[in-house]
Amino acid sequence: MHIAVSIYEERRDRLVNNSIITELEALTDRLHEILSSLNLPGSLQALEKPLGLPGPLVQHAEEIRQADALSRLQRGFADIEKLCASDRAVFDEGKALLMAEEEEDNAMRLKHGTRGWTRPESRADPSRDGGAKLWNQAAEIEGYFASSTSSDAVVRQKFAAVKETLAILAGPDRGMMDYIPNSRRTEIPESLKPALGRLRGAYNDVLRLESRRRKRVETLKNKSRADDIKGDILGEAARLERTYPSTAIVPAHFEDFFEKRLDSLYEADLEGLEKERVDQEKALAEVERANREFEAQKRSVGDRGNAEREKALQRLDNAYYKYKEIVSNIEVGRKFYNDLSQILEQFRNQARQWVNERRKDARSLEE
Repeated sequence: MHIAVSIYEERRDRLVNNSIITELEALTDRLHEILSSLNLPGSLQALEKPLGLPGPLVQHAEEIRQADALSRLQRGFADIEKLCASDRAVFDEGKALLMAEEEEDNAMRLKHGTRGWTRPESRADPSRDGGAKLWNQAAEIEGYFASSTSSDAVVRQKFAAVKETLAILAGPDRGMMDYIPNSRRTEIPESLKPALGRLRGAYNDVLRLESRRRKRVETLKNKSRADDIKGDILGEAARLERTYPSTAIVPAHFEDFFEKRLDSLYEADLEGLEKERVDQEKALAEVERANREFEAQKRSVGDRGNAEREKALQRLDNAYYKYKEIVSNIEVGRKFYNDLSQILEQFRNQARQWVNERRKDARSLEE
């Protein structure tokens, strides 16, 4: 039963984390990319708070300080490097065994000739866990490392791009005030107020959508953590034993049970993804429309000092959301290397076992 429970939990986690939550996070990343391209919320904050620090920025800065953001990211990168190096060492050990066996086999083939040395070459051994399978698996794992190394480099580039700005957020308020120029204009022109109000309303709708999504993700995580299948597995096993009294129960017998349970618990969450996409596109379309009107009105006012304040505020806002994105990237990387370690342990053990068998076979054949 333990194996059946593990299979279900692996499928559940893959569905919840890799399908639903990953898609929701991708939608949120797209949301902030578009808002940043529109210079939001910097353009709003520069007008609404022409002097001092906007409230949302102060909240973001406090969150960054409480999280010790810079140190947290550095520790995360160090963890990723350590996990990657550990995984690589296990893989290199398994691959070295394969390479050593191949060299030994080639040497014996040269010594005795192809007529005398009749067994398959190392990479052509077709046995169940033989050389053909192991060398193919080694090539696949090399691909995993190449892909993950590239992804790790991209995340580090993200961090390098915002590190200095993030340090300003993590510092004292005085440092932020020195970084953000005050506006020369302290009063909002009357002609701009209607467009400003419409843009603020549309932007607030987007913030509410994002807030609901964060709560949804947290609810989904809690539901997944509370999804304990052990008792139900025992009940299903008892039912199967009554139904098929002369058959040994194996994990494959639980396939329909797994599928029905996952559908009943998470189908609504999967279906809700499309609504999230539709709601987001609708909200962003309204923001873009309101922003075009706002920018058209703002151009008629023309205040360079205000523009510089906008840019500084936007850079700080971008750094905050990029920090959140990098934290998520690091967690994905940590999970990837932890999951990969199990595959690599199995690869190394199978390689060791196969090589030992080949060496025994070689001694027997030579004798």
